[in-house]
Amino acid sequence: MTVLTLQLSNGSLSLPLSLATGLQLKAVLQQLLDQLRQASTPLSPGQRPTPQPSTDQRLEIGDISLEVFCNPNLWPSPFAAKVLLTVRQGELRLSLEVELSRLLEDLDQYLESIR
Repeated sequence: MTVLTLQLSNGSLSLPLSLATGLQLKAVLQQLLDQLRQASTPLSPGQRPTPQPSTDQRLEIGDISLEVFCNPNLWPSPFAAKVLLTVRQGELRLSLEVELSRLLEDLDQYLESIR
């Protein structure tokens, strides 16, 4: 298994990740990006936005669990959006807020490196 390194504002986080799980994470983030675009579509006067469902996914990486949560209705654009990532292994739990654009960039670099 190769390692995905996420660049954070105050450091980095490295996780072992298979290609299949990387592609699964990419699909989750792409769906979230589509929801964010839908939520930030300009409306005509008097029109109300259609609320988008929150993204709440859990991916298993061996004995590590990676949870991705985001409410697309909170962000004015996909570029401003942040995602709450929670990494769990046994009793250890680490929750971080990550910029969606940075997460996608790091994941794309990872996927390119292993293909």
